[in-house]
Amino acid sequence: MTVEAALGIASLVVVLAVAASGSAAALTQIRVVDAAREAARVAAMSGAQEGVAAGRAAAPGAEVSVDSEGRSVTAQVSIPARGLPGVVLTGRAVARAEPGVAG
Repeated sequence: MTVEAALGIASLVVVLAVAASGSAAALTQIRVVDAAREAARVAAMSGAQEGVAAGRAAAPGAEVSVDSEGRSVTAQVSIPARGLPGVVLTGRAVARAEPGVAG
């Protein structure tokens, strides 16, 4: 009975660790998408440099890029997932640039 209990507890710990990593990744993905949305919105109103700064403020440690094509501004934010080696979470958002805003 002791061996079965030890295996059961070890299995439960593994399942809980996987669930915690998955939850952390989901929350990080939400944060990354929000940062991309904020970066695109700010870039559409103020320019690319301000958009990058806003994205970095919203998701510290993330890679932020803002590209303009015509009247469209695209922001992309990427950050490695904690607890999941080799997994990079990415969010992307597009906004229409305000008149007179240089990319």
